[in-house]
Amino acid sequence: MAYSRLFIALKQGCDGYAKDMKGSVGRCIIENRNGVGRLALQVQGLRNDSDYRVCILSENDYADVKAHLYIDLNGRGELKWEFSFEDTGIAISDIKACAVLVKDKAPLIGFTEGEYNWQRCLMAKEEVKAAEVTEVKTQPPKADNVSFIYPEKEKLICIINELDEDIKEIKEYSRIGSESNIDALFNKSPIKPFGDDGITWVKGNIKELALIKGFWKYINNPFVIKGCRDYKHIILGRDKDNVCWLGVPCKYDRDYKIEAMLQGFTEFKAEDNKPLKNDEFCYCLMKC
Repeated sequence: MAYSRLFIALKQGCDGYAKDMKGSVGRCIIENRNGVGRLALQVQGLRNDSDYRVCILSENDYADVKAHLYIDLNGRGELKWEFSFEDTGIAISDIKACAVLVKDKAPLIGFTEGEYNWQRCLMAKEEVKAAEVTEVKTQPPKADNVSFIYPEKEKLICIINELDEDIKEIKEYSRIGSESNIDALFNKSPIKPFGDDGITWVKGNIKELALIKGFWKYINNPFVIKGCRDYKHIILGRDKDNVCWLGVPCKYDRDYKIEAMLQGFTEFKAEDNKPLKNDEFCYCLMKC
């Protein structure tokens, strides 16, 4: 099986599109398995008020990535695209650059072998496209049953395809917070960090907080992230009244306790309900 992989680091190519003074960066990974291509792009630091397009470029040609790059409020975006190298007309060995574009400007661009005059091939192909569109508009529609596709119709087809992908994504997100997913979470192997306290506890991670709507706002909470990073887990619990609990591991400290209470944590328990001692392991707890 023929396989090759290309990594391209993207850097800021022009001013005016970075979200803040930190600037913008990105990365692109392109894979080829027997002529089938997979492209994965991640960017950060971009403003979310522009219509971005992504291109892969060779020395004298380029191909548009047929997937839309959405930028969230934090300036981050990602896309994945599966394609045929034969359809793009560009072999993976011929790829010289990957660019995030706004018209003829490149808010982000990365090169495989050093910078070159990529605008030249971009402008040359755009001129050919413009000439083709002008020729199509001057020709009358055919009288037979062959469909005569105008550029406007092609755009509509692309929009419909993008909406179809968005609907699939919305369906996936609609499952978050559902009773079935919460039940599945608490059907994992239970633990008893505090003995028989009447609560079903399981070990979890930051992503699993998304399953419980009341804890969504803590997914990006630095206090929760630090505890999960330091101890490789958090704990989630559900009592007999279906009230959910969140436990973040930490070392007990009176000053840290005050900070935790400001974050919404109301209880502090050592494992097996041992007495709390300074600088010893415990969990900060809150209920949803």
